[in-house]
Amino acid sequence: MLIMRWFGPRCPVSPEEDAWVASSLTWLVGEFGRGPLELPPVRPADLVPAGYSGGVQEARSLLDAICLRMGVDPVRVELELHSREVPDGHLRLREGHPVIAVAFGHAADPVPLVATIAHELGHVLLVGDGRIKPDQPDAERLADLVSVHFGLGVFGSRVAVRCSRRRPGMTLPLYAYALANYAWRRAERAPDWLADLRFGSRLQVRRGLRHLAYRAADPASAHSL
Repeated sequence: MLIMRWFGPRCPVSPEEDAWVASSLTWLVGEFGRGPLELPPVRPADLVPAGYSGGVQEARSLLDAICLRMGVDPVRVELELHSREVPDGHLRLREGHPVIAVAFGHAADPVPLVATIAHELGHVLLVGDGRIKPDQPDAERLADLVSVHFGLGVFGSRVAVRCSRRRPGMTLPLYAYALANYAWRRAERAPDWLADLRFGSRLQVRRGLRHLAYRAADPASAHSL
């Protein structure tokens, strides 16, 4: 057993990040139930129609579909497309309604658009519905994790970066580990949706799953490496 602990798969994130993912996902289950975990995860081919070009109505249809998946009334949320560059996922309130503003160029690529919408709807569910305070230190990361809980993490992982300075929220390693925990809680040991991830992310999710399997078999090894 000592040899197993020494040579077992390392946790791919820090002990603090590991604890944050576990406790936050448990909290999300308490807030939103296990229902989202029991639905098939959303994959690009399932959500994005063939021939998508980023038009206003197409983008609005994506928003409506994501709202329904995340339990947000679509009537509650407005979408604005701008010809000028705006911060990706700029969210504001207009007469009490959340408004998500994106540039046309950003909307033309459906994968980052879905990731942006899901992230901002995470803020609607967390801050807008009073679950957390706007200045909570992990609010951006938690908004990303909400999208993972609701089965939209494939999209977010495609736009996550190794360093979060350029994009608020989870870094790429943390996103991959969150996806590994999502798969583990769904009892998926070799998810077919990993094919939709970039090669590096796919490897990191598998590494996270190996660590979770090892830790389940030997709980005392959690972070002894």
